[in-house]
Amino acid sequence: MVVTQIVNTVFSSNTYILSNETEQNCWLVDCGDAEILIDWIKEHNKKLAGIFITHTHFDHIYGLNLVVSAFPECVVYTSINGEKGLFSEKLNFSRYNGTNFVFKHKNVEILYDNDKIQLFSNTTLSVIYTPGHDWSCITYNSGENLFTGDSYLPDYKVITNFPKSDKNLAKQSLNKIYDMISLGDKEVFPGHGSILNVLSK
Repeated sequence: MVVTQIVNTVFSSNTYILSNETEQNCWLVDCGDAEILIDWIKEHNKKLAGIFITHTHFDHIYGLNLVVSAFPECVVYTSINGEKGLFSEKLNFSRYNGTNFVFKHKNVEILYDNDKIQLFSNTTLSVIYTPGHDWSCITYNSGENLFTGDSYLPDYKVITNFPKSDKNLAKQSLNKIYDMISLGDKEVFPGHGSILNVLSK
């Protein structure tokens, strides 16, 4: 699996494109600057199969309406609480960022802790609920690739002072992520900042 990082214009959030050289499907983790993503998918002759949302704060979802309009057959994956955030400008904080974002489509699928999604013929993605930064937070694990959203930011401290944050849950989620990273040979893809390579000792 090839992971392409896109640094978005809103709060420098990260979107990741997951692709495979031999298969047409591709996937996104979070969805920021829509035009860049749409152009990449078309230029590489790919089919967008789905978008995995790490949490539904505005800076991680604001490109969804345009991207899903361009690829209407794709599925948006989120948690139970994440679905609420997609359809609420208050919960996703867009009303505080000078716009009112509400997801306009209905192709949403709820993911539950420990669910698995087949990405490619030889690649699966596992779902780990990691609430704390927000009640909607999910971390995604696929082999050596760990997509942590804002539940773990190597370059920053996790923020837990939002209305749906929980400091204790954030600590528990961090410990869960640390346990996965401690196994070594992990490439960590956070919601903001640089990709972290962890090699086993």
